[in-house]
Parts: sequence; C-alpha cells; structure tokens
Amino acid sequence: MGQTYKGTYNGEKPNHLGYVFPDVIKNGQLDGKVKWGSRKINLTWSTNGENGNEFQIVAVATGGKPGTNFPTSYLFCIHNKRPVVLMTQTTNGNTLEVQDTQNGDLQAGFAGIVTGTRPAVLTDASLNTDVSSSVKVSPQRWPNAYQGTWYYYDTSDKKVDSQPESKISDVKLTYLKIQNIKWLDVRGAHQTAGDGTYEYVRYHYYDGCQIPVMMTAGGAGAWFTLNAYPNKAVAMQLQDFKYGDESKSEED
Repeated sequence: MGQTYKGTYNGEKPNHLGYVFPDVIKNGQLDGKVKWGSRKINLTWSTNGENGNEFQIVAVATGGKPGTNFPTSYLFCIHNKRPVVLMTQTTNGNTLEVQDTQNGDLQAGFAGIVTGTRPAVLTDASLNTDVSSSVKVSPQRWPNAYQGTWYYYDTSDKKVDSQPESKISDVKLTYLKIQNIKWLDVRGAHQTAGDGTYEYVRYHYYDGCQIPVMMTAGGAGAWFTLNAYPNKAVAMQLQDFKYGDESKSEED
C-alpha cells in the first residue's frame, strides 16, 4: 500500500510521536496513560505473551505513507490470552488512545500466528443478504441481522440506552443506496413525507473479534448519527468511539 514500517520484531525502536517502543512500556512511561475506548488500561511488554498480565504487548510497528503528519502504530497484543491488534494514530494530551484495527488481514494474520489457525474474515455483505428480500416480501419483515434490541451510549444523559425492535406493522421499510452504502430506510407505517432513519449493520473488530454493529444515520444525505451494539457492556466500553469508516484513514 506504499507504506513503510519500523518494527520491534526487526530489532528496531519505533517512535510514535515521541513514544519510543518498547522502552515506554518497559520503563512505565505509559502507566495510566493508555485509553482503550472508555477504559484506561496498563500495557506490559512480553516476549511470549505469557507474563500473566491482562494486556501484553509482544510487538509494535510504526509507520505509514511518506509525508503523513501522524504515524500509524500497531500494537500486537495478547489480551486475556486473546490475540488483538490495536492501533493508534495520534495522542490526546498525555493519553495514548488505542482501538482495535479494522484491518481484517492484520487481525486474522496475528490470530493465525498466535493460535495456529487463521480465522475467516467475515464480510458486511453476509449480514445483509436478506435485506432486499425482507423489504420486497408482503408483509414485510425485519432482516435477520437487524432484529432484537440494540444498545448505544447517550452522550447527553451519560448512560447506555436501548433501541428495541419496532413492530413491523408500525414501520415501512425501503432499501436504497446513499454514499456507497445500501441502507435500510425505516419510516413510520403511515409516514408520507420526510426522511426516515437509515440503518446499516456491519462487522466491527472489538477485542480481536468481529461483532455486528448497527450504524444509524438521518437526513437527506444519510448523515451519521450513532453506533448501536448487541449488548450494554460493549456500548459502554465504546461510548467515546464515533466512527463512520475509520479504516479508510488508517489503511489507505
């Protein structure tokens, strides 16, 4: 992809905006200064992922395309014995903010190295295979991946709220493409004007695993509103993580 990286696995010391790895982990410079979603975590350095701590970093790579202002750093982590590739592109004051990379090749490749089995990378299309047929059938039905209750963090109330599944008789579903996404457009059953709520369920890497996430949008341009998650715990953990297509800025 025209990118160059320095990695600890080559005996190098990657420098992420003044944070030199692995030194900043070994000497405790990052203690209390790393944030993963809404949670502050402590990183430890490990040569084999078996030091008994919750977050064990076994390798770091830093780089990107020439001329970019902010480097991308990948932290190859063992979290509670699970392989997870974390990434960061910048810092927020004294805090190094990390998140799961959405690069499926990196996540699956690292998991294959750690476990001996490379997992399949699931596609968003597989979650949306029955959307078109669900809209066309009479009476309409909710597509499989869209069913159930979803949870999101309300930034105003500072708490997790639920988004329960509406009765299909109370809504009217259409299927349309805006900004390269085929949205499920949800309107009131008797609504004759105005835009509905756009919904799109896709996969997102969290803690090294792919989980379904419902992205919602509104307005004529399908402007991003929020992300909703299958359970309360994940919604609380990712409360500050507002993404549309963060993989573009990371990988391209």
